[in-house]
Amino acid sequence: MPDPLLTEIGWEGSALRLAGTLKPDGAVSEIELLLRERDGDGLLRVPASVERRGGRAAFEAEVDVASVVGGHPLPGGLWDVSLSVEAPMETSVVPLGRDRAPDVDASPLRRFLPGSCTVVAYFGAEGALAIDVGGRPHVAGSLAADALSWNAEREEVVVAGHLELRRTGMPVSGTLLMTERRTRHVYEVIAALEERPDRLCFRAAVPATRAFIDDPLPRGTWDVSLCLGFSGMHRELRLLAPDEPVDVQVRRRLRHVRVVSSAAPGPLTIRVGRV
Repeated sequence: MPDPLLTEIGWEGSALRLAGTLKPDGAVSEIELLLRERDGDGLLRVPASVERRGGRAAFEAEVDVASVVGGHPLPGGLWDVSLSVEAPMETSVVPLGRDRAPDVDASPLRRFLPGSCTVVAYFGAEGALAIDVGGRPHVAGSLAADALSWNAEREEVVVAGHLELRRTGMPVSGTLLMTERRTRHVYEVIAALEERPDRLCFRAAVPATRAFIDDPLPRGTWDVSLCLGFSGMHRELRLLAPDEPVDVQVRRRLRHVRVVSSAAPGPLTIRVGRV
């Protein structure tokens, strides 16, 4: 069955209103919205009204995030939205949002529930609709860094790269997250963002010997990711190593320390340790 065409999306109070059409293979007896918890086993069904319009089936549905679970709010987390289309001989489940009418606003749509809880309806990298409750960071795939370089003057490892915007909206913040593999300690560096036609460029400098605000990257093996903030939600992308690694020696407290990164095609790691 072809993907449905989303023709309307918007908030009415705490309810997310959705409408669209689809061209079924045969008669349609029922359509439901399915909300599936991405990092858990939660599954919610929301009925949709359906009527025949020429050769297409038109549907409308509302997801009241303040009361959708038996009068209780939609739990915190990330919920993927799809359609369950029931026909006489079979039931098909298809993603919602990958095909949209030209006048549908593709930017993230936000609402604030009692208790300052943020709810964001947005279209992911592949175009499918999701609802984010609470705005906690979620892993959203991987991204290859374009280059690593060594700034000898400032004694910093510079990480640079880009990603396609793909109609997901411009982030308001970027942070390079480094997680130490053994202790799970997280070290953060601000990533500068620059919007260019059809792409978003980022650049971050990781201090190896000193920093004006924070201490330099401590000893250990650090897995590197990029966290993008969209004013109410965060997406974390695991960075993949570029072709050319960094391998330098620096001095800390009169001792030589080696700073070395991994090389493509694996994930990007930065190791700080003895020579």
